[in-house]
Amino acid sequence: MQLIERTKKEQKSYDKQKRKEVFMKNLTLLKARILKTKLDPSDTRTIQVHSDTEGKMRNFYISNPYLQTNANFTCVSSILEDYENNRFIYKGMLLGADNAIGVVEFNVPISEVVADPNGNVKFQEMISEENALGVCQRYWDKIGENAEKIKGHSTYFGKPDFVLGTLLKRENGTFEYTDTIDDTVEKMLAQDRESARQKEMLRNKESVEIDLGGDMVVARQDCWLQQGNGIKFDGINMEALFYEYDPQKPIKTNDDKYVYIGNLQIGESKAVNQGKNEPIQFVSPFSYDDVVLWTDGKNLIQYFLDNKFAGLNLTLGEIFTTSNVQEKHTNDPMKIIGGVTLDEEGKCKQADVIPESVKKAVEEFFSNKEKQSEKIINFSDFSRG
Repeated sequence: MQLIERTKKEQKSYDKQKRKEVFMKNLTLLKARILKTKLDPSDTRTIQVHSDTEGKMRNFYISNPYLQTNANFTCVSSILEDYENNRFIYKGMLLGADNAIGVVEFNVPISEVVADPNGNVKFQEMISEENALGVCQRYWDKIGENAEKIKGHSTYFGKPDFVLGTLLKRENGTFEYTDTIDDTVEKMLAQDRESARQKEMLRNKESVEIDLGGDMVVARQDCWLQQGNGIKFDGINMEALFYEYDPQKPIKTNDDKYVYIGNLQIGESKAVNQGKNEPIQFVSPFSYDDVVLWTDGKNLIQYFLDNKFAGLNLTLGEIFTTSNVQEKHTNDPMKIIGGVTLDEEGKCKQADVIPESVKKAVEEFFSNKEKQSEKIINFSDFSRG
């Protein structure tokens, strides 16, 4: 694609307008500092949050075309938002680090960082190409990951997440940046890398249609019923991993919802040959207990009978992924990983909102389970004195 060069007149006009926008940006920041006010969320000259293609407000960048740089932090999601202990951890894609995924920590919410004139400027420096790319490559060097792109990829997307660093707001209103992060985050990222390695070894190779590299695949998803002591729900998820969901009898609510609670296994136990002169490694599947799934209007067996070929394989394949289950099973005390419902065309989809009746049924289940466990006498608690 051939770029159209500006004429001298066009370039002169562009440079003039750019100088004006830089001046107005500096003036905006100066006024906010002097008056001790927050930046306008609709301001185009500073980094603000914008909606993505799904309409979610999670892309941070400068929208003014004359001031745009590679300082973009997009597809941002929260890992932790702890207001009591002032810890806020986020991850997102960094254009400045060639689309690698970076993890950042603040002692105030990210919304407060971009609203503060000092925080906005420091945040821009933090996610700039000049900083982000160097920090990314140094971090990978530290953990033994090479900085080469994945085969067939033109960016770093799909490579392991890296630590971009910590940005702290001080009592005097200034912001201080360091490219290090708390040890708990480092351990979390190490666990994520080990989880990705485990998934790769457990992957059902026959179900991989396209291997995109970097733990990304296009899978041939499927689902089926398995008869045992009861009915089990098996399938291949969107990560090309086998799953088996073994719930108890469903709880039916007054508004025609069905709540399932049971054990989930993702992946099958395997003996993996690591190569010549290398020992065989036994890999265990991911296992979770008390996993909650709910269905709308009819029970899950009926969905299999009526809607298996109307997107049920894709919906369950998205719900029963390690990333979804680990996130919701860990962070949600109710352990609700998802719900299945139908759209206007009668095709299966994930439910966006958890009904109160489902929450109530889950609360009652775990409350009764706790009461039952309290009745069990543990004889090891008694001693002969």
